[in-house]
Amino acid sequence: MTTMDPRNTSQGLRFQRGLLLAIVTSALAMLFVALTALMPAGASGTEKIADATSSSVAGKWPDETNTGVPVGTTLVPSGNLVITKPGAVIAGLDIQGAVDIEAPDVTLKESRIRAARFDVVRVKPGITGVVIQDCEIDGIGVGNDGSNGIRGAGTFLRNNIHHVENGITLDGGATIQDNYIHDLLASGSPHYDGIQIDGGVSNVLIRHNTVINPHAQTAAVMIDNYFGPIDGITVDNNRLVGGGYTVYSDGQFSGGPISAVTFTNNRLGKGRWGYSSFVGNKPIWRGNVDDLTGRNLGSR
Repeated sequence: MTTMDPRNTSQGLRFQRGLLLAIVTSALAMLFVALTALMPAGASGTEKIADATSSSVAGKWPDETNTGVPVGTTLVPSGNLVITKPGAVIAGLDIQGAVDIEAPDVTLKESRIRAARFDVVRVKPGITGVVIQDCEIDGIGVGNDGSNGIRGAGTFLRNNIHHVENGITLDGGATIQDNYIHDLLASGSPHYDGIQIDGGVSNVLIRHNTVINPHAQTAAVMIDNYFGPIDGITVDNNRLVGGGYTVYSDGQFSGGPISAVTFTNNRLGKGRWGYSSFVGNKPIWRGNVDDLTGRNLGSR
């Protein structure tokens, strides 16, 4: 062991400095421990990263993991349904056949519906207050010329719709939110549209859906005046991909004017010919970006 000679001034100074450094280091370590104990839960750097990841997952786009029948739901087999009781709640069914809703205020939820029919789920014209949510709607993809996953008016939430020609076709006001429309497939000579509005419709909100048209025609969202005028269609904060043009607002037909159509804050995957086709009307267009690059698509 080396001992210090107190008569050596240089050696004494080094000893004092070393002792001081040890004392300061120890004090800082004790202070860090004390401060860590006082920090609220979730305040560490690791937990901040975890929180950010959780927020991202919670805000993800609709897909097969967060639409359709909730995991763990037990389904009871059923055939075709015609619902005529106002206010009926239909839930937890595995329906091998189509559903016709002919009464107001009906809720169809947490069910799987499979049918190669023109309308897999049909809401009768003039019926109001219908809610269709958390369902898987499968048009089979063969023997289903012109098929629609849902046709009618109502509130449509968190549905997984596939293997049809058109995901949702409207003939009245609607809220379409958090749905996953994809893998469009039909027999015959299909003109594929994720969401189709062919006139005579007003007061529609299309928000936070994923709509993927894998074909080079027609659109993720089609709006036109073929059967009548259009007024008040809001298309906001969706992920819309594919088709000939990704979105249409087409006023070339004789059904009447198109007014108050807006496309805002959407992510658009470019169709075969472009992002949008607007004829005979001037929709509001702002905050839309390219789905792959995030590039802003300008304002109109």
